[in-house]
Amino acid sequence: MNKRSESGIYYRIILYCFILSLVLPKSGKSQTPIFVETFGNTPTGLCDQGTLANGFLTFAGPWTVTQLGLNDASANEWYISASEPGLAMDDCSIQGCYIDPSQVNRTLHIGNVSTSPNAFVLCATGDCGAVYDPGGFVGTDVRTDKRAESPSFLMIANKNYVLSFNYLEGDNLANGDNCTVDFFDGSFWQPAIYDPSETSGTCSPSFQWKKVIVPLPVVLVNTSVKIGFHWINDDGGVGSYPSFAVDSIIVVDLPAPAIPVASFTVSNTNICVNDCINFFGDSAAAGFGANFTWAFSGAATPGSSIRDPSNICYNAVGTYNVTLIVSNSSGSDTATASIVVVPCSPPIAGFAASDSSFCERSCITFYDQSINGATGWNWSFPGGIPSSSTSPNPPPVCYNTPGNYDVTLIAFNQFGPDTLTKTAYLSVNVCPLPVADFNSLPYQFCPQHCVSFSDNSAFGPITSYQWSFPGGNPSTSTSSNPSICYDQEGFYDVTLIVSNQYGSDTIVKYSEVGVQFVANAFASPDTEMFFGESYQLNAGGGVAYQWTPAVGLTDTSGISNPAFIPNPLASPTVNTTYVVAITDAAGCTSYRQVTITILHDNDIFIPNSFSPNNDGANDLFMVRGNNIYGLRLTVFDRWGEKIYETTSTSGGWDGTYKGKELDPAVFTWVATINYNDKKSVTKSGTVTLVR
Repeated sequence: MNKRSESGIYYRIILYCFILSLVLPKSGKSQTPIFVETFGNTPTGLCDQGTLANGFLTFAGPWTVTQLGLNDASANEWYISASEPGLAMDDCSIQGCYIDPSQVNRTLHIGNVSTSPNAFVLCATGDCGAVYDPGGFVGTDVRTDKRAESPSFLMIANKNYVLSFNYLEGDNLANGDNCTVDFFDGSFWQPAIYDPSETSGTCSPSFQWKKVIVPLPVVLVNTSVKIGFHWINDDGGVGSYPSFAVDSIIVVDLPAPAIPVASFTVSNTNICVNDCINFFGDSAAAGFGANFTWAFSGAATPGSSIRDPSNICYNAVGTYNVTLIVSNSSGSDTATASIVVVPCSPPIAGFAASDSSFCERSCITFYDQSINGATGWNWSFPGGIPSSSTSPNPPPVCYNTPGNYDVTLIAFNQFGPDTLTKTAYLSVNVCPLPVADFNSLPYQFCPQHCVSFSDNSAFGPITSYQWSFPGGNPSTSTSSNPSICYDQEGFYDVTLIVSNQYGSDTIVKYSEVGVQFVANAFASPDTEMFFGESYQLNAGGGVAYQWTPAVGLTDTSGISNPAFIPNPLASPTVNTTYVVAITDAAGCTSYRQVTITILHDNDIFIPNSFSPNNDGANDLFMVRGNNIYGLRLTVFDRWGEKIYETTSTSGGWDGTYKGKELDPAVFTWVATINYNDKKSVTKSGTVTLVR
């Protein structure tokens, strides 16, 4: 059993006074707490990690831990230690031991044990504060159902007591992991008298300490009672820091409250038959610890005891009274209101369209004209796209096929439906679109290539032409039969848009025009080769040749300048594109190019551990390798926070964060490496910091 720490007594007295100033009403009357628990400070001002709560003796007495349901062999555990130091309200939590004698005070918290499946990642020694193991492995490894129970203390009969404490908790309720406050009334435990909510605050990624004040049940005789903190987790594998931690617990009695003043509001006091409405009690007027008693005359729900009852439905015509009685130990007050319920009727369906006679491929809009308060709509548009809708004013409906079409609307509310069908309401007419087409005929070659285009479109009369000739001169035309010239070699697309009275059509002929000044000009294909190798270039189709650049070219035919032969040998040291000018006997010139890509051997090494002890060996965590052009190396801690990043190819991480050395741990890294040959690779892994 642990001995109670007597150090820090003056700090605790100041803390008690602070808590009382927040809990007690400003009545001027002195209130004496009947139970106070701060769990004390550690004897040395250092952490006492791993101290179990069960059997721990504090200033208030011994704490016990009771196993209530299923608990696995590696279930999470309640600890009382300074590994999760308790802080004041609205302070940001500090995970792990915070070595400051004025702050290292113990808390009660739930954490993992050293044998749990995720202990190596979370806390290898067990008890790193409010860090618990959510499980998720095959089988049931960390399922937990334990209650940490306070020392007994005396409650006087028929007094109003409140419980106040500071705590932090993560949002794990949806994952099946949660802590509630239980109350032992001397005979039985009353479960979940309060469920603390998440305290994330504005401290991301850590959490804020929060204060809460909870009314305790009234005992009828003087009774020895207990407070319990009940933790459950289901081994679901989903959950995160923090689990739950509590400090600065105090129980104090309040003076008799003032007689409440009953008051409430209603979402609607004039409604239709079968409507449902909501009621809202005035909590401020009711006062602390008040009870609410509602009576709903004529409603399907005759009464309620909650402050804000909702979904109260009235199924018959009439005027009905609503009564609210608000009471506490000092007295009660009553408020009333009337609800008027009137008959309501189904709607009468009606609608109109933006047009009823139009061309095929057109889209029209429909408008609801129903009366008597429709709340729902079912449209049917046979032959239309879409064919149905539930909107009061549907999005545009399109018709692609000629014919006559019906339209149906079913409008409804809570009192019934009404149907309207307009037979052959829409007349969709035949309106043929043009079909674009054209022919082209080249009539002049080198030094300039010109082409004549002639329209060959169908379904006229054509009312407009829009030609597009990328690379041509001119590049556009609105003529039916334009002539276009091309000054550069290449293959060129041609686009024609034709229109008639019903719409337009577009045709694109890809590579329709091929311009080649030297008809049979050719050059070697592109290639890849390793550094130091050579490649035989070849060109043909002309009578004269000139290669640029001349760098890396050698003469294989005896001609003094290799740039003027059709087949020089190329030995570049970097990626190079060679362009050859090929000239025929008529003086026309065509250009061809050959790209040679130099390959490199790419290799990297990333260590899985390092020891920044300044011994000159493995002091930095860094990326090493061949042909590295650039990189980005990022390191994260186990909570996903970025603690280091560099784009230097020669630097690395020295194991510090914000100027402080980090403790030995496993960290995650992500590296993106760019090589000299423009290839890129992204890798990730873990590295162990060893000291």
